[in-house]
Amino acid sequence: MRLLVLNTGSSSLKWTVLQGDGALLATGTESWQSEDAESRGRQLQAVLKKAPAFDCVGHRVVHGGERFKAPVWIDADVRAALEQLSKLAPEHMALALLGIDAVTQACPGIPQAAVFDTAFHATMPEAAAGYGLPEEWTRQHGLRRFGFHGLSVSYASRRVAELLGAMPTRLVVCHLGSGCSVTAVKDGRSVDTTMGFSPMEGLMMATRSGSVDPGVLLHLLEEGETVSGLREGLTHRSGLLGVSGVSRDLRQVRAAAEKGDARAQLAIERFTLSIKRAVGAMVTVLGGIDALVFTGGIGEHDAAIRAEVTNALAFAGAVIAETQKDADQDRELSGSGSKVRVFVVLAREDQEILAAVLLLQTV
Repeated sequence: MRLLVLNTGSSSLKWTVLQGDGALLATGTESWQSEDAESRGRQLQAVLKKAPAFDCVGHRVVHGGERFKAPVWIDADVRAALEQLSKLAPEHMALALLGIDAVTQACPGIPQAAVFDTAFHATMPEAAAGYGLPEEWTRQHGLRRFGFHGLSVSYASRRVAELLGAMPTRLVVCHLGSGCSVTAVKDGRSVDTTMGFSPMEGLMMATRSGSVDPGVLLHLLEEGETVSGLREGLTHRSGLLGVSGVSRDLRQVRAAAEKGDARAQLAIERFTLSIKRAVGAMVTVLGGIDALVFTGGIGEHDAAIRAEVTNALAFAGAVIAETQKDADQDRELSGSGSKVRVFVVLAREDQEILAAVLLLQTV
């Protein structure tokens, strides 16, 4: 089998072609050239033309709702169900559907599978999955914390288990990229995570605000802001970009801070603090920590973030030794005598999607 993995992210299109044994045949990453769906559809068609031959496609689908807690083959019924779920994560789901439709148009008859970012978090206990809201709201509107980045967290957990020789009992996974989340993993299962009903909850991110006092949002509505204005501001004009006024890219924000830009420095401090808060919360949920792993673009490439977060766990005996900025391979970062094993793992959602598709083929 040759599998094409399509990862239609909010900021970029990533694709890989893998053999059934996991060997990488080709890969590519490109920024979306336009916000327009038609333009993005053409971009997807171009990728399908230049990719090596494949006989199956696996899609990273951000939201599975309550219906999809495991990978599924995509047919007309599943395609319709995914469209109904779009209201839960409009931007991400629209992109996934674009990818599905592009393959259907260009390669009719090629089997396609949907693999869900929320599925890994289906193991969260009800106490973690629910909100302190009126029960009638919860029932009527299906309100719950779904969690996201599940493919990345699942892969990072498995990879750390390979590096250690066993799955750590208490693992905290920091997925830090354009979107950011921290997850508590107990014996290989998600028990709590920072993202919730939508990918906007939790940490401060590149352009997303992260968690905000609901009173702030009510106040903005009362002051004349619109629902669509709130959605756009919270999703596209907040986070590193909103606080710094410089960029959504942490590298550019750091460069500005080094030149004395106070807002850029504040953005870095606020972003880092949000990660520390979340890691501390997850350590408490787990009752301690055996291992900490960083993954995602920032997690892999920003040594200062890794050091600050790890040093905040000095009380638990965490020591970090590495000084390299970029991680070009999965490796341990722990210093001598560290009671917490610290790792960086390159994000490979494509490998997790391959494993899911291989499992589907055996059913």
